[in-house]
Amino acid sequence: MPIYEFCCNQCATAFEELVRNGVRPECPNCHTGDVRRLLSTFAVHSSSSNLGGGGASKNCSSCASPSCGTCH
Repeated sequence: MPIYEFCCNQCATAFEELVRNGVRPECPNCHTGDVRRLLSTFAVHSSSSNLGGGGASKNCSSCASPSCGTCH
């Protein structure tokens, strides 16, 4: 049973949910079933020296892209 990331189409809340048998979850904030599954990125641990000295940038929490605006 995989954990997927979702975004609510009504209130733009991003959340993770353990999905059983393909059942679509409901939003924990507004309780609607109108949600979409997001593309997830793998968590990778790296030292700051591998980041070019600049450190990590602030990214979208749902997809790690600094400019996608998926849930914002």
